[in-house]
Formats: sequence, structure tokens, C-alpha cells
Amino acid sequence: MTTDSRNRRRRLEPALLLSARTIREVAFGFISIVLPVYWHEQGYSVVTIGLLYTFALIGSSILSLTLGRFVDRLGRRRILVTSSILWIVTTPFLLASKDVTLIGVVMLLGSISPTGKEIGIYLGVEQAMLSRLYVGQARTNTYAWFNLVGYTATAVGALLASVVGITASTSTGSGIGATMFRGIVISYTVAGVIQLAIYGLLTPSVEAEASKAATDGTHHVPERSTRRLVYRLSSLFALDSFAAGLIVQGILVYWFRVQYHVDLTQLGLIFFGTNTLSALSSLAAARIAKRIGLLNTMVFTHLPSNVLLMLIPFMPNATLAVAILLTRHLLSQMDVPTRQAYSMAMVDTQDRSYLAAWTNGARTLGTSPTPVLSGAMLATSLTGLPFLLAGGLKIIYDLSLFVTFRKVPLDFSEKN
Repeated sequence: MTTDSRNRRRRLEPALLLSARTIREVAFGFISIVLPVYWHEQGYSVVTIGLLYTFALIGSSILSLTLGRFVDRLGRRRILVTSSILWIVTTPFLLASKDVTLIGVVMLLGSISPTGKEIGIYLGVEQAMLSRLYVGQARTNTYAWFNLVGYTATAVGALLASVVGITASTSTGSGIGATMFRGIVISYTVAGVIQLAIYGLLTPSVEAEASKAATDGTHHVPERSTRRLVYRLSSLFALDSFAAGLIVQGILVYWFRVQYHVDLTQLGLIFFGTNTLSALSSLAAARIAKRIGLLNTMVFTHLPSNVLLMLIPFMPNATLAVAILLTRHLLSQMDVPTRQAYSMAMVDTQDRSYLAAWTNGARTLGTSPTPVLSGAMLATSLTGLPFLLAGGLKIIYDLSLFVTFRKVPLDFSEKN
């Protein structure tokens, strides 16, 4: 292959990664709305649903944290391909929908998103791949577009869930039947197959650059200072995610369903709106960060969104609750692309797969215990408590992040 051909192929890598994320997020956005509604129709309690989501998040975090130090040793493409195969193999077992134990195993091993957003090791590895291809402000812009695509795809998935709701109400009149659910599971499995095919097209240009340790036959080990920084960052991200787990999209779907009797069609439209606004805010985040800095953007857009979150359970009707939720999503996700770019700029190139896997794993681990706790709260009269706890803990996270890292220097000097 000539140099020009290799360069052309390398320019295709971001498009391939965007395509893979698009397919994945459409599937995640879809399943996170349809599945809790189906389980509710099957008589599953909110505590059971929360427990199943906890299994999903625990499995995702274990995978990310276990492989975090070995991503570049095993190969980034190989990790993504293996995770996609696991998605394809486990998803069909959801058809054994009456066996809660088996579903728990599927949630533990597969790629079933409770949040409508990322689960598993995919995002961490893709972030490291993109950091290999872009530097500086270009990286922030790329992460912004990457998140724009992700949120837009999640919104499309929510819209598809709304279509399922319309179909179910007109064809059966009694919710999601067994035949329709079989089609849902098959479609979700096919999404995993498509993602696998896309990952198969990636070239070695997305792998980590060979280091001196690799050429000497040894393996790179992050320095102690890097590990300490990653652990501090991961602990704060885990706190933020612990709070976010109290109001994951699957739990919000159940809450709106029970609190305001919102049907599947309306739920799909609501979360189409939230994810569309999140997508638009991703682009705004890159421009704001260019003016006031990454950390300031992360903190000062996140704080007001958390106050809005705490107001939702006090709304007297569904219209006002949805209005507050939509307003919150204008701000709440601006910290995502800035957080990704900020984190990558804190460590050397060879440590980025390690950082991405650890921080994303810590986020998922932080989220994992809270859906079942939130379910237990919703099963009682404490229906507003998850929102208050989530907002309060997120405010603590914002302030702690600012105080801890406001003087940490960032490195945008590396070259492609």
C-alpha cells in the first residue's frame, strides 16, 4: 500500500468511529426506553428493573477497569471487536424474558444500556483512538462532534421507541407483545453485527504509537504520578456517576410512566427532545471552552443544570416536569466533550488508553449501585428523593473538581 493510500485510509478512521458510535447509540437510545416499558408490562417491579440495570453497569465497569491497563497491549481494535461479539452472542437470551436470573446474566455480560448512552469499553477505546488522530483545540472540536453524533443517534433511538409505541397501540392495543419484542431483540442484535463489521475496517493507524518499552520487548507502565492523577480523577467521576445513576434514562422512563401515566409514544418523544438538546449543547461546549477554558466550561454549565434537576419532582404536572427536564439538557451535557478533551490533555500520549479505560470504567462503576437504590426509593413514597440526591451530589462533584484541578497544567503540545 502506498503512502497516499495509507493516508487516505487514515482519514477514514474518524468516519468509521463515528459510524460505529451512531449505530451503537441508536440501539442504546432505543433499548433504554423500550425495555423498562416492556418489563413494566410484564409485571417486573421497579426494584427488579433497578437491580437488572445495576447488573448491566457492574458488568460494564468490571470490563473497563480490568482491561484498562492492557488495552494497548491487547490491541484497541481487538478489544472493540471482542466486545461487539459479546454483544451479539448475549442479546438473544433476552427472549427468555420470564427468567430474571438469565436476564441478569445477559445484563452483566452484554451491552444493554440503562442510560441510553455509553456502556462497556467502547467509548474509552474510541476516545484513545481519536486522541491519536487529533491534538489541541482540534481534539476538543472532534470530541464535540463525536458527542453530537452520539446524542443525535440516541435521540433517533428514542424516536424509534416512539414508533414502536404507536405500532403497539394500534396493532395490539395492549402494549408490546411477544412477537414485537422478538423483533426488538433481533434488531438490537443486528446493530451489534453492523458495529462489528465497521470495527473490522479500522487500520493500525488507530493503535497506540510504539513506545521505547514496546520496542525493547517490555510493556509500558504508567508512572506513579500519572496513576495518582488518574485515581483522583476517576474517584471524582465516580461520584458524578453515582449521582447520575439515580436518574438514569431507564429509571426516568419508569418514573414518568408511573408518576404521570405517560405512554411509550410520548416517552420516546420526550427523550428524543432531551438527546437532541444534548447534541446541540455539545457543539456549543467547544466554542465556550475556547473562550473560558475546558474546566470552567465543565463546572459552570453543570452547576445550574443540577439545580434544575432538583426541581423536577416538585412540578405539579407532566408538562412542567418535561419543560424543566428539557431545559436542563440544554446545559447538562456540555461537560462531556470538554471533560474528554481535558482528561486526555492531562497525561502523556502512551497513557491515554489507560486513562480513558479507567475513568470510563470508574464512571460506570460509580453508576452501578444506584439504579437499584433509586428503584427502592421509587417503590416507596420517596419518589422525589432520587432527584434531590442526584442534584446535590453532582453539585459537590462540580465544586470538588474545580478546587482540585483548577491549577493542573494541560499539555496540548504533542504532534500527530
